Amino acid sequence: MLSIGELIEKIVIENIKIFNIRERLHSESLGDEDYVNLNEKMMQINDNKGELVKLLDLKLERVLSGSEKNRVINPIKTYD
Repeated sequence: MLSIGELIEKIVIENIKIFNIRERLHSESLGDEDYVNLNEKMMQINDNKGELVKLLDLKLERVLSGSEKNRVINPIKTYD
């Protein structure tokens, strides 16, 4: 399972995608078909975000109860 930080990062990325799609949905030059397609994408992204939030809640519950540790990955710099 992912770490708490990794799950939060993924949720933030989904939020950015939603923000960008909302901006595009408010464009006056957007055709009906494009609007429908973007709206469907936003619904899928919202579903993905919901699943990530569930995973985060589960992870937090397990870490706080002590049944699981939060996995932390140490980044290694491979460039100068």
